[in-house]
Amino acid sequence: MRPFIFQRADGKWPEGATLLHLYLKVDVSRNPELAALVQGARKALEGFPLSHVADPWLHITADQITDQIASEIPQDERDLLVAELAKRLCEVEPFDLMVGSVLSSRFGVIADLHPDGPLVDLHQVVRSTIRDVRGEEAVRYPWGVQHLTISYAVQEADSDEAQRRLRRVRPGHAPLHIDAVHLVDVTADSTAKTIAWEHLREILLGRRD
Repeated sequence: MRPFIFQRADGKWPEGATLLHLYLKVDVSRNPELAALVQGARKALEGFPLSHVADPWLHITADQITDQIASEIPQDERDLLVAELAKRLCEVEPFDLMVGSVLSSRFGVIADLHPDGPLVDLHQVVRSTIRDVRGEEAVRYPWGVQHLTISYAVQEADSDEAQRRLRRVRPGHAPLHIDAVHLVDVTADSTAKTIAWEHLREILLGRRD
């Protein structure tokens, strides 16, 4: 593992700035199997130079708004984006994911997510909406195979040893229900390797007739 670096699009996160994101919140208090998986991974890697993502900040990234930092985006532009997202996300049905296995990655510890299809479809709706509202430069975040980050690496560490320990974590998988996307204003501490956010709006998936 190598120390994690927080990014804005394909560059470095501006020091002291916050960025708007669309997150899928992961509430372990409502998911005891997932809580056990996350806690098992943390316990397995005691002594490793990791910054564990605290329970309130566990998330899956739907997208990052990259054209401006949060303080430069006025309320009317935020409201417009939320309104458009609400129109389009009502056509996306809530779905279930399986979280796991837990993996030692290049920059920390992650849990795999599957199936890919619902996440990809949701991301495409979110990204196309941001692009239509704010333009191409607003969606330069390198979104790939999605995961749940459990820990960020603070220093270099032995990935092979971490994976050997993580393979013993049980349960190795846990279900997660996704029924909303959240607009959040994210703060990243590049030294402590921690994140936190201000919750701005919840946008529900599916129709509520």
